[in-house]
Amino acid sequence: MNKKRILKIGCGCLIGAVGLIVIIVAVVMYVLTPKWHDEYGQRFQDIAYGNRQHNIYDLYLPNDADKNDSLALILYVHGGSWLGGEKKWHHGDCYTWVQRGYVTATMDYSLLNEEGVSLLTMLDEIDACIRHIVDFAAEKDVHINQMAIAGTSAGGHLSMMFAYHHRHPLPLRFEAIKVGPADFRILFPYDENAKTEDIDNFVFSCTGKRMKSCNWSREQLDSIKLQASPVGHINDSTALPAIFAYGEKDGLIKPDHYHALQEKYDSLSKPYDLIVFPNSGHDLMRDKDASERYDSIMNVYCKKYFGY
Repeated sequence: MNKKRILKIGCGCLIGAVGLIVIIVAVVMYVLTPKWHDEYGQRFQDIAYGNRQHNIYDLYLPNDADKNDSLALILYVHGGSWLGGEKKWHHGDCYTWVQRGYVTATMDYSLLNEEGVSLLTMLDEIDACIRHIVDFAAEKDVHINQMAIAGTSAGGHLSMMFAYHHRHPLPLRFEAIKVGPADFRILFPYDENAKTEDIDNFVFSCTGKRMKSCNWSREQLDSIKLQASPVGHINDSTALPAIFAYGEKDGLIKPDHYHALQEKYDSLSKPYDLIVFPNSGHDLMRDKDASERYDSIMNVYCKKYFGY
């Protein structure tokens, strides 16, 4: 199986473009990540939550966490096109919010270039990671009873899918999403010239099932793509309060994605905040005002939905 072709269906040079973006994001994160200082709280690194290679997370506990019996967790899920990325990309976010009194964590997860891994595997690993965090913290006499999930790019997609279409080990108060793919029908348009092997691999990536077929119709593939898309699972009972941040000049996750989220949330009259970065691409690096607004709204959501 040629695993590097898994998400190439109908996408032209998507994998090459994503690869370049991963490199850019990695450089940016390395340059911008601040140093950890012990006065921020307690740090625990590379904690294993499962048996696979990438089943590890970093955890940050605020000072005097054992004196608060109603702590909230903010879990960060990294991007990387479901094929790469690292938890350390969100160290800066963890440092910021642990200083404000929240438990923070950033996790690695299995990738599509590993044998037998699908998007469903990743969602189950998010669940397992949260459960391990709760148990590990309890051993430190720290009690977590609520959470928010935050993700960027592919991590934003996984965070939304977890929010809308997966069980929640803890009450999930809100989600904070940056440039997350909302609709696979947009990200992976139909390609009538796609190879059967590539289609079969794509279907497995979305469903976790091997369903070989030489005659996948456009309607069948669109149905599978919708099932793997956050917009396919947003309804009155699943639509959590949400922060959405997208780049207006993003050539990978185009504005159509946040338009689809807007349409869903508006139709349900559910609370959300959309921050559009007018001059930014996928890295959201060219709009200081929008970045400051995102952080300000995140602070509001934490106080409103966590209660402290």
